[in-house]
Amino acid sequence: MDSLQKTSESLVKNLFELKKDETFVVTADEDNIKEVVEAVSEAAKNVGAKVLTIYMPVPDGVGMAADAGIASKALAGALAQADAWAELNTKWIFGGQTYIRVMQENKKLRHMNLTGATKELLNNCIGKIDYEQFRKLGLRFVEMLLKGKEFHMTSPTGMELCFNNTPEHPITCELGEANVAGSHMLPGQIAWTPDVETVNGTIVFDGALAPVCGIPSVPVKAVIENGKVVDFHGGLEAGQYFDWLKSFNDPQMLRISHTGLGLNPGAELSGDILQDQRVWGSATWAFGSIGANLIPPAGVSGASHSDCVALNISLWMDGEELIRDGRIVQEELAKLAEGLV
Repeated sequence: MDSLQKTSESLVKNLFELKKDETFVVTADEDNIKEVVEAVSEAAKNVGAKVLTIYMPVPDGVGMAADAGIASKALAGALAQADAWAELNTKWIFGGQTYIRVMQENKKLRHMNLTGATKELLNNCIGKIDYEQFRKLGLRFVEMLLKGKEFHMTSPTGMELCFNNTPEHPITCELGEANVAGSHMLPGQIAWTPDVETVNGTIVFDGALAPVCGIPSVPVKAVIENGKVVDFHGGLEAGQYFDWLKSFNDPQMLRISHTGLGLNPGAELSGDILQDQRVWGSATWAFGSIGANLIPPAGVSGASHSDCVALNISLWMDGEELIRDGRIVQEELAKLAEGLV
């Protein structure tokens, strides 16, 4: 059994916990790697599920910006009675009106966002994980973060950022456990929306600027004032990315959406945002729409959504150092991380 087949089986059996005769829908677009799409579909068939694989043209944008380029009504109809949905599309549907309609109309649906998944991504982020130990670390980390109020984040490339948490906003730990209704992400990220108005300072992105530029050739600095980006510095890509955000003529696209911590021990910087966000010791800062899972019950709408990654961060919570240059140093968490990396 090759690694892709093995990992695909782990995805459907261990994460989706797919059962015989359940309806499993796999969506993809024309830029997806067909070998991966077929492997996931075949793994679902092997457990006795009824599988529907849907290919579609690549839309111009992601989230809300993808809606105009997909057959929304037909897709919603196909997913209306599905039990589980693996979204592999390179331009994600997640967060758009089509996605919102699907999830509202099918309350039992188990959805996982696996946007643009490659053989390497699935192997790194699913195949290499000690789930039992990873789960202990992730859940304990969230328990600590929920008690935090004031945060300070830095990086070797010059990030200097402060922000506060608000108890009204949940903190999610993405374990990849798509065995219950709702949306789930690839394992390996803790995500939350802080008190946006308190986010001030400079974020330096050296891991990703998605979906515009991939891995930047030089670090890109974003100047944040009261939760809003006011300027970007750092070469041609900084200007391209800032122009892209402003092109939507939507104030929400210039506002912080959420942050996140990368905790997947197998993730590697690849130019694939799904994997890049999960690189151990990284931080994600996003702009645009905010999901209902981060600000219940309805989230915050925006024209699109963008995730950007900073590597090897340091993080302090209420004066206590949790992470130093990408390594977990808080004593209890460090013990739980032993053997994972």
